[in-house]
Amino acid sequence: MFIRKISIYFVFFLKLSIYIFCTSFILSIIVSAKIISVQLADNFLYNLIVFGDFLRGIEIVELFNIIAFAVVGMGFGLATVFLPKYLGRYVSTILLIILVPIIFITTQIVRYDIWVEQIAKNEKLSFNQAKLLINSFLNQRVGNDGIYGFYLYTAKFPVLPQKKSHINSLDRLENKINSNFVRLIGVPPGIIYWTMSVCFWIIRIFYFIIVVITTIFHFREGLRIVNC
Repeated sequence: MFIRKISIYFVFFLKLSIYIFCTSFILSIIVSAKIISVQLADNFLYNLIVFGDFLRGIEIVELFNIIAFAVVGMGFGLATVFLPKYLGRYVSTILLIILVPIIFITTQIVRYDIWVEQIAKNEKLSFNQAKLLINSFLNQRVGNDGIYGFYLYTAKFPVLPQKKSHINSLDRLENKINSNFVRLIGVPPGIIYWTMSVCFWIIRIFYFIIVVITTIFHFREGLRIVNC
């Protein structure tokens, strides 16, 4: 009887270890793929003349999430086969609720780091010095710094200044753009910024909804395949 219990516990912990390995492997692959996709977009797509700023504004790289979260959902669904039927379903569901938003904001984290690195390179500053400069800029613009401040700022103005001189002259540039809009279409700057901000937030919400739906659908498909 004692040996039987030991064997049951051994099998359970063995399967749990396999489950942890599989889900961790899936996460590492997806996060790495998202980082690479953001870097490629930043180096190539967003540097295109005319269309680059537009593609950055609509965060076109987020379309990769359809594939990424399909893999995450399916992977976590299939991995439940290594745990007791109902336990596996609940554990994977809880993990997905926690991890999906974290994976989703990976794009912003990577873009923020790329921006800091570009400022550091252009101004010949250390990473920390460039970070302080950018955080000061974000605090002035949106009242928050770091990733959160970056996320709020890019929802209003997707074009990022690449040099200290650009940061200092940004107000003048925006005033010039506003004047051109007012002259051409007669629309006040406040309405333009408000409209752009609403559009960018709608795009972000749309992408997140797609992520959630994709994850749920493929997670359920994974559960169906393993009959959990």
